[in-house]
Amino acid sequence: MFPEIIGYDSQSFGFSIHYQPNTDTSIRPHTDASSVTLNVNLNTPEELFSGSAVNFYDTKQGLTKEHIFKSGTAVIHRGHVPHAAQHITSGSRSNFVFWLFGDKGQMPPQGIERKAVDARLRWSMPSDEQDNYSPF
Repeated sequence: MFPEIIGYDSQSFGFSIHYQPNTDTSIRPHTDASSVTLNVNLNTPEELFSGSAVNFYDTKQGLTKEHIFKSGTAVIHRGHVPHAAQHITSGSRSNFVFWLFGDKGQMPPQGIERKAVDARLRWSMPSDEQDNYSPF
């Protein structure tokens, strides 16, 4: 997938995420440690939720594109694109995230300095004070 970005000998990493109002409610603006990210919603049509839209940020033009996941839908984006999941207000949302890398786990240069961020700084909990600052 995307040989012009990651080559033909690619590697990958997958994980699941689960948002609900009383635990992990959102994720602050960040970029992924991938060349390309595939994000698939795992909810069935009966598993409804409110909130939890994903915002993608165009930092050059100062624009934000909002994506609202529906059951079974997927988004594919470059890993260096800043994005954030907004607060979920009811129900729960489960997604499978699949990261694609280049040969030997390398990523093509994106011109963006990457800083290591631990889980405590990346995820927000219901008691966290909200702000517009992202440490990465």
